[in-house]
This record gives sequence, C-alpha cells and structure tokens, in this order.
Amino acid sequence: MTEHAQGLGRREQKKRETRRAIRDAALDLAMENGLENLTVEAIAQTAGVSPRTFFNYFASKEDALVTQAAESADQVCKLLLERPSEEPPLEALRQAVIHSDYFGADPVNRERVLARQRLTQSHPSLMAHHLGKIAQVERMFADALAERMGVDAEDDITPQLLAAVVMSATRVAVRQWVRKGELPLYGLLETTFKQLDHLGLVAQHPEPTG
Repeated sequence: MTEHAQGLGRREQKKRETRRAIRDAALDLAMENGLENLTVEAIAQTAGVSPRTFFNYFASKEDALVTQAAESADQVCKLLLERPSEEPPLEALRQAVIHSDYFGADPVNRERVLARQRLTQSHPSLMAHHLGKIAQVERMFADALAERMGVDAEDDITPQLLAAVVMSATRVAVRQWVRKGELPLYGLLETTFKQLDHLGLVAQHPEPTG
C-alpha cells in the first residue's frame, strides 16, 4: 500500500471514529436527559468535537439518533455497481449489503441498536425522521439497481420492488438479531436472504416492465 493510500485509510478511519463518537454521545445524552433536553452543543462537547464538526457529519440531533443505514447507503450502491454484470439484480444487491461496512467490517453493538430502537419508537418525531431515512435509502438502492439494469427507475417498477424487498429483509434480520442475539447480525442477514432464495424472487435478470 502506498503512503498516500495509507493516509487516506487513516483519515477514513478517523472520520468513522468521529461519527461513531457523535452518535454514541447523542444516544447516551438522550437516554440520560431526555430527547427534549438534547442539544447539538451538548452532543459535540461530550463527543469532544466542535458544533461545526458535528454539522460536518449530521444535519441535526435527530440525524445522529436514528438509523445509520443512510450512512452506509453510498457504499452499498458503489459495491452494487461493481458487482459482475451477469449476477442477478437481487443477488448483486444482497452481496453489496452484506459486504458493506455496517454489516461486515464494523462490529454492531446490539445493546446500542436496541436502545436506539426504543428511543425512536417512544418519540413520534424521531420515528418520522427514521422512516424518512429508510425511504431515502430505499430510493438510492432503486436508482442504483436501475442504473445497473439499464432501465428507468421511474418507468420500470422492478428496481423499486427489489430495493423494497432488500430493505424489508434487512429490517427483519435486525429485528430478529435484537430480539434473540444468539447469532451475529451478518449471519441472520444471510439466513434471511436465503429464505428469499427459497421464494424464487427474481432468479434471473428480469425484463423491463415499462
């Protein structure tokens, strides 16, 4: 690895650590003091960064509290577009998801995911923000699938359906993981996708529906 590449790797790792520190601080403070008393300034101070740095990573305190799926969506889309062209679309997106940092390289703290879910479910404003993020990720996946398949996401519903299927499968895996916890999230996600295989969903590249 070149010195330049090593530098990029260190900078990326530092960014990930800073993002994680901000998210952890936001969650800890929200659980300790209540969402209504949570401020960006307090989050930044606890995370050891400036408010300006906070806004380099998140648009609001709500962003720092809800699902981090949106944070890994760009990487998933990039991985998806790099998959072999002969691979069926659903399989390509599955591989992109399970090889992303969120499900692969980075360990996921089950207790924090559970606490984040409880906090979100107890505050309608956070739940609305969370659902908006999920919809954003689903649209990003659909657009990337459409590009890969050479179709228009507005005219062909197949990319939208596949993206919705993958997002639903991911949510099911996360719920099972939070509820049971015996298996790693990665393994439960693999199991969930295998169930989709048994259903025979889009085994081959589908014809455009437009």
